[in-house]
Amino acid sequence: MNLFGTREDEFDIDSVEQQLIPHELHDRISYWILKVIIEMGGHKRFIDSDNDFEYEDIAIFLGLEKYVEFDYDDFQRKEPLSILKKRLLRMHKQAPFSSSPLLRENIEKLSELIALNPYEKQILEFVILLKQYDILENALSLLGIELNTSRVKRILSTLLDIPIETVNDIFSAQSTFSRSALLTLDSEDNYSFGSMLKLINREFADNMLNHSGDITEMIKDSVKESDRGTLNLEDYSYIKSDLEILMPFLNKALEKQQKGVNILLYGLPGTGKTELSKTIANILGTKLYEISYADSDGDPIEGEARLRLYKTAQALFFNSKTILMYDEAEDVFESYDGGFFMLPKQQSDKAWINKILENNNVPTIWITNNIDSIDNALIRRFNMSIELPIPSKNKRADIIRKHTKEILSNREIERLSEHEGIAPALISSAMKVTENLPIAKQNKALLHLINNTLKAQGHEEVILTSESILPENYNLEFVNTNSNLEELVEGIKENKSARICFYGASGTGKSAFAKHIAKMLDRPFIIKSGSSLMSKWVGDTEKNIANAFREAQEEEAVLIFDEVDGFLAERGQAKVNWEVTQVNEMLVQMEKFEGIFIATTNLIDHLDQASLRRFDMKLEFKSLEPKQLEKIFISYLDTLNLVVTNQELHQIKSIKNLTPGDFATIKRQSKFKKIKSASEFIERLKEELKLKKLQDGKVMGFTS
Repeated sequence: MNLFGTREDEFDIDSVEQQLIPHELHDRISYWILKVIIEMGGHKRFIDSDNDFEYEDIAIFLGLEKYVEFDYDDFQRKEPLSILKKRLLRMHKQAPFSSSPLLRENIEKLSELIALNPYEKQILEFVILLKQYDILENALSLLGIELNTSRVKRILSTLLDIPIETVNDIFSAQSTFSRSALLTLDSEDNYSFGSMLKLINREFADNMLNHSGDITEMIKDSVKESDRGTLNLEDYSYIKSDLEILMPFLNKALEKQQKGVNILLYGLPGTGKTELSKTIANILGTKLYEISYADSDGDPIEGEARLRLYKTAQALFFNSKTILMYDEAEDVFESYDGGFFMLPKQQSDKAWINKILENNNVPTIWITNNIDSIDNALIRRFNMSIELPIPSKNKRADIIRKHTKEILSNREIERLSEHEGIAPALISSAMKVTENLPIAKQNKALLHLINNTLKAQGHEEVILTSESILPENYNLEFVNTNSNLEELVEGIKENKSARICFYGASGTGKSAFAKHIAKMLDRPFIIKSGSSLMSKWVGDTEKNIANAFREAQEEEAVLIFDEVDGFLAERGQAKVNWEVTQVNEMLVQMEKFEGIFIATTNLIDHLDQASLRRFDMKLEFKSLEPKQLEKIFISYLDTLNLVVTNQELHQIKSIKNLTPGDFATIKRQSKFKKIKSASEFIERLKEELKLKKLQDGKVMGFTS
């Protein structure tokens, strides 16, 4: 005889469902199924309109497989419902039934954190089993589909013998389930009983049934402990003023278990926001738990679902010294104002977010790459909003040196640090890939990975062989202007603040002289060009311009904007609004900048008139005079160990429109196409001139 009191040949003990359900749960689940069929009217749907069993798996599970193919008359004559009624009556007397010991143990652990009462434990256990075993969902579908919340509550009340008033309280807005979002009753997703009852995620039921240990392991797919950070607060010295306020505030909030503590970190991707959160937790001696943004299959968790996970974490870590981190927060915040193809959310939804921010029990660090996506009304709810800008060049060099562990040379670190796109996250990610390679290959592989990522992000690659300093034979005698350049440098030294525009043809030495000024002042220089500042995203170019001035101010560096006409074009000629806003941003930054700013342009006539007035000085750079041609020619021949004749000196002095840049170009050619004589050097200069054009469109020439 089996548990129903029937013969073994009436019961398929080898059925699939029998094998799936553990022995200790069999009586419990059978009891619920029998109540659905006998006490709750499920028998009305147990037989379909064609007088055949619609739910064969239930019939087999209950030992009625012999009746599956029988017609209605046979079914009534053999009285299977009468058999089931007797079984239910017998099981009523045997109740309560055993459950999974591990499940009960995990529910008790969970209760220690969020204080579940006996009825809440009972409902949670039932829903976990419902999510894990399809036979229960199939049985409950006998009661109909497209249910409402009241019907679901009544079913739970009857099935679990819990007063309906208690069930209503358990799913009220102020209940433990609602506060923690551990289990919610969703009125919108009403195609079945099981679909309306939502656990925090789909892995939770399986974890509760099969894993032991720390209760946080049960929600590891939703909330996981972050690993320790690799940086310290000194690495974030460029936001020192913010951290000096933040750290004591968070420390006090943890001690007093303050409510509604929220910190917003924002900035471009890779600027170290996540790493800073880890560092903060390290310094404060607390754990940091991260709200997952992808499930165990790697699929993204939508914003509202993540907020449910967040509420659960708030409830779980209520009494512990813990900080939560909600990375990529734009997935929930930006959806509340709509977008190009969607209408804004209702104001009630915003109120819900506001309530979460005001009443959270565990201090939370929210992280976003897109501050513009967050409504100003929400930003006001944060205790502190801190921007993490791109670190300064010196700080980037320090971080690169720390992460790369002497794999790179000082020169390579210097060149990498000049690139704004190289954030700490990029370096650490590349290091993880290359750390298992032989040491001899790590250097090359690391640089290769960095350039691959920069290219994918739309940035220029780092070219280690490019010249970033002055030529070895640089001399002010080779620069043709109407001013005494040495006196100009001395004047800048005395004033320590200047806004100067160098203009003239390409190659006349504008950028080189700007670097020379930095060298004479014993200061670093920062060069910005269109490719490093211009962005396809509206507003980003303005941010990049502001960041460039900020970085120069922090490092006390000479800021050089190459080909500034791309940013200071005449606003009256602008065709789109963003062209005007970036000029406005340039003018604002120039006005308040207290350091040395040098702009270079080949197109002075194209600059906005207001910008010209903001320059303290405009200095024209012209092509070389005959005497300068002779001196620079001799200088370059000396570096190539070539001799020159008087005739060749006369010839070089007669060539018009040559610039220092032309000589540098020919010198570079000599690296792979050796120059054998001064005469050949001259011929190559002539070839170079043929490719250049005057502003009036005529080809440059030379006199013999």
